Amino acid sequence: MKTQFWLRSVAILMLVAGTPGPATRAQSPKLKSVAKSQTVPISTRSQRARDEFELGMKQREDLLYTDEGLDSIRAAVKADPHFALAHAFVAFFTTDPAEEKRERALSIHEIGNATHDERLLIRWMNGTKNGQIVPAISAMNDLLSKYPGDKRLANLDSEWLCSGQQNFDRGVQVLERVLKTDPNYFPALNNLAYCYALDGKVSMAPPLMERYVVALPGQPNPQDSYAEILRMAGDFQGALDHYRASLKIDSHFTSSQVGLGSTYALMGEEEHAREEYARAVDMTSDLGTKFNYRLLAAMTYFRQNQPEQARKEYLAIANEACKAGFPLQEAEAHRSMALFNPDPASALRDLNAAEAVLSEKHVLSAADHDTELASILQTRAFVAVHASNLDVAQKALEPLKSMAQTSRNNLVQQSYHSASGAVLLAEGKFADAISELQFDPRNPLSLELLADAQKDAGDAATQQKTLAVLAAINDERVETAVAAPLARAALKATNKTTAQSLHIAGRL
Repeated sequence: MKTQFWLRSVAILMLVAGTPGPATRAQSPKLKSVAKSQTVPISTRSQRARDEFELGMKQREDLLYTDEGLDSIRAAVKADPHFALAHAFVAFFTTDPAEEKRERALSIHEIGNATHDERLLIRWMNGTKNGQIVPAISAMNDLLSKYPGDKRLANLDSEWLCSGQQNFDRGVQVLERVLKTDPNYFPALNNLAYCYALDGKVSMAPPLMERYVVALPGQPNPQDSYAEILRMAGDFQGALDHYRASLKIDSHFTSSQVGLGSTYALMGEEEHAREEYARAVDMTSDLGTKFNYRLLAAMTYFRQNQPEQARKEYLAIANEACKAGFPLQEAEAHRSMALFNPDPASALRDLNAAEAVLSEKHVLSAADHDTELASILQTRAFVAVHASNLDVAQKALEPLKSMAQTSRNNLVQQSYHSASGAVLLAEGKFADAISELQFDPRNPLSLELLADAQKDAGDAATQQKTLAVLAAINDERVETAVAAPLARAALKATNKTTAQSLHIAGRL
């Protein structure tokens, strides 16, 4: 499973579904449900729809063939247009905002054809996308209470918690409970490893990956996941080996192809990275995914200190995404340019362009809109503080505060607290700044400011620990590309100074 854009995009989540026997029209005009099922049942009048749906879920959960899985679920709603749960899953998985809006509306329109428990699952999926997080969590909790033995349900919840909300502790609790009842449930092995790694506990992940590879020796995704975990741990050669092992099993496994590109990018082999990214773009049919891969490729020019070419690539992506109706990728292209822009005034104009995209009339879910807007405002506060422009930073904080007061989205909360910490740092309130910045512990930009605040507070030892955490992050985020190299350089300079001091002291 790939985690690119895990801060702002919907992760590849798993279905909870039983496999009850087919309902027939002779049995009832209503849909068949299964009494005392151990898993959330699905209900449809069409056996073909049921088969396509189950195939799609297996492709996504067991094998993580994301394009194929989504196509199978689309085939399910074609076979049964009244299949509310399948409509909800198409909306949940697609990267196309227009398709998401249409299918979510259809899931609501057809919800009368769903069982009570299917309706709860639909409410959860729609709620996580339309900003109704409290009712969504309530619906999921009701399902977990009714189906305590449903491993897929728990796996679905945990992945949203970890990848979608960065609530790692809760996600780990759910997955550990699943593995206690079934130690060989490989989707949970995979997701638990990611929860640990994304939470900065990457050393706990490889043993789980070993078990995952053994569980599915002939499938590409265990090799792909192992590769990404190794890359996150800084073992780039090991990552390349496992990505190649995945592609040897399936030469069209796009996730591993883009993984090669990202690994080479982190290794500083940017031209090689672009070649691998180009292959990945050609391998996927999903337009939103193509834009995401192209955003990664554009970043390599900034890594090579070719800002003009980078901006050219980003602007091309923004223009094409605008025409194709992908506002999230359009806004992200502008925000990325701002992060790499050395001129604060110009960077703020880039952020104006990013924010303008979200203010226009676009088809975009409330969750995606709010998360991206919060990220833009957070970035604006960071840029302003680095430029010693407290007024601009405070103005960016005001709408973030309003959003945080009404939103239960954890990513919005993190953006607000870290931006607040940035402003407090600029005001010289170092202790308060540290407390706020610690709310966003895995964002490289927040860690960078946290280290500054710790230094200004006179806590050099803790500052060095924070820099070490930041320097050890190896992922595909633009924030990492901006901040992690600076942390590594700072640590290297500190170590050199320390060594020189020790050498002089020894001579004396």
